[in-house]
Amino acid sequence: MYVKSFITAGSACLILAACGSGSDAPPTPPIDNPEVVEVAPPATDPNYGGITCEQFKLRMRDGVYMNTYLYKPAGATDTSKYPVVVSRSPYGRLLGDGCFKGGALAGVPFALNGYAYVFQSTRGTFESEGPQSLLKPVEGQDGYDTVEWAARQPWSTGKVGLSGSSYLAFTAWQAAKLSPPSLAALSVQVMGSDVHDNIGFTNGVQNLLQAQTFMSVFVPDQLIRTGQAAGTPQATIDQQVADFNAAYPTGVFSTWASTLPMTSLDAFRPAPEYYEWLQHPYYDDYWKQVDLEGNYQNIKVPVLIAGASYDPFSTGTTRNFDGMRTAGGTEAARTQTRLIWQAYGHSPDTQSPSFGSDEVDPAIEMRFFDHYLKGAANDYENDPLARIYVLVPPDSGTSGSGFWINTDGFPMSGTTTHRYYLASDGAANTRDGDGVLTSTPGSPSASDHFTYDPADPVPTVGGNMCCIVSNLVAGAKEQAVVESRPDVLVYTSDALQSDMPIIGMVKATIWAASSAVDTDFTVKLVDVRPDGQTNNIVDSIVRASLRNGSKTAPSPIVPGEAYQYTLDVGNVAMVLPKGHKLRIQVSSSNFPHYGRNLNTGNDYLTTSTIVKADQTILHDTEHPSFIEIPVAPITRPND
Repeated sequence: MYVKSFITAGSACLILAACGSGSDAPPTPPIDNPEVVEVAPPATDPNYGGITCEQFKLRMRDGVYMNTYLYKPAGATDTSKYPVVVSRSPYGRLLGDGCFKGGALAGVPFALNGYAYVFQSTRGTFESEGPQSLLKPVEGQDGYDTVEWAARQPWSTGKVGLSGSSYLAFTAWQAAKLSPPSLAALSVQVMGSDVHDNIGFTNGVQNLLQAQTFMSVFVPDQLIRTGQAAGTPQATIDQQVADFNAAYPTGVFSTWASTLPMTSLDAFRPAPEYYEWLQHPYYDDYWKQVDLEGNYQNIKVPVLIAGASYDPFSTGTTRNFDGMRTAGGTEAARTQTRLIWQAYGHSPDTQSPSFGSDEVDPAIEMRFFDHYLKGAANDYENDPLARIYVLVPPDSGTSGSGFWINTDGFPMSGTTTHRYYLASDGAANTRDGDGVLTSTPGSPSASDHFTYDPADPVPTVGGNMCCIVSNLVAGAKEQAVVESRPDVLVYTSDALQSDMPIIGMVKATIWAASSAVDTDFTVKLVDVRPDGQTNNIVDSIVRASLRNGSKTAPSPIVPGEAYQYTLDVGNVAMVLPKGHKLRIQVSSSNFPHYGRNLNTGNDYLTTSTIVKADQTILHDTEHPSFIEIPVAPITRPND
């Protein structure tokens, strides 16, 4: 369920992000006394080197109090001053909040290294006041207030950093976007750049599994909070929570995801943001106010960014890196931002195959904060711009591997683009069909055909997914089940004559026609090994009515007319060894990873009518369909 962070104590939890409003930084808000209400006296634990932990409630600008923990180094006195690291999390009840337990334990390594560490439950979660406010601009305001409060305390040097993974990275990005004057550094892992385009949706298609598994985390917390506020007997609250938890494992993977209309599903009523997202299927002001892209100039500090090849937010991660490098608000923000690229992120090591350990030395983050918060002369500014873990799939079996490289970016300089065209004799359906990938455009047949039935969608098998996926494992998985279906077109290259290092964004251009007025098209890049096993590498989807971009107004297609669809399939760092083959799957669904298009052109979130669509993929010289592979100028070790 949880993301493995390179922070020593693993403070990361799961999912969704981007950032607050695009306004200029607000003035420091006045906070009337008392700023802090003590919840428990300072505590120590001999298992953690004598550091102290205090629990209190911190007042925000609107009078709402946030449940907060403060860790200080052992031996702190009334005159001791420390740089501060702040993390803000919605997962208090899930992880088990409290001093020296749960998510707050992320403060231990910082306190042991001479930092004060502030860990806060976000608004409306666990013991923090106010309504739950997931993915709302108020996350940025609360983060801003917390940073500036920490900078003013007598135990603070006045220099503050923000740290977090997944949703904790969302809260960090959002606060940083408001330019807190005391913020000096930002460390964020596995988080996207645009809440609508590469977090909640993908090219206009809802990331359904992600939305439902994410929100399932918060329903029990909200049942407890609202029940206690209403005076509901504790036994009744406990039963409500138990009933939801019992229904979840089968619900999300059977009835919940397939419920039509989608707004009729009652399971998430205690967590209303789920229904707000359904009410905003297209990019509008609701999403713009929490958009990070286009606001990098407001972030004026160096950023340490981490992502991963099989992480669902890999596209947004590199957009954030590029955005900060080109548009950050100061020279230091532009020149000193760094990228760490790992293997798995939110997705697990499936062991089918494994790509080895992508662990990162936690000292990297500590060196980052030491340099920018303590002023340590540790030469951090000369570290490589990008550290990349490159995956190597095996020829057979389940034991793949990987290796680290230092580069000047992602992709790295000298990368070339190799284009593979789709071709067939008109029968590319299934892995036993005649679909091929060639180096030249044109094809014996002008097209391939399949029927997309929303009542029988292509099942999700592996991929870049989040968040609670015990019933549907993310990452690299064998594709036989998918490639045996007649509604999946399969195109395969000849065996590679030498290793192919793929580092960067895989892109696809597909010409397609449909009998529907709106539909979806999917593209998946697959590794075919010499032993015949297959594993997904990256995949994506595009909504026909949003073919011109997710921020454009939807435009229906004319049935039978051919349209060009260009999409980013996904970021990856992988060496395909000599003898492997490239494969492309093309279809119209990947469920429940993505929500289904019902092919009617109507509001697919509030209607239930289903129509089959006859789909045509064109690949003649006038309508070339192809995949573009970024090939890096590297060789794997010992070659």
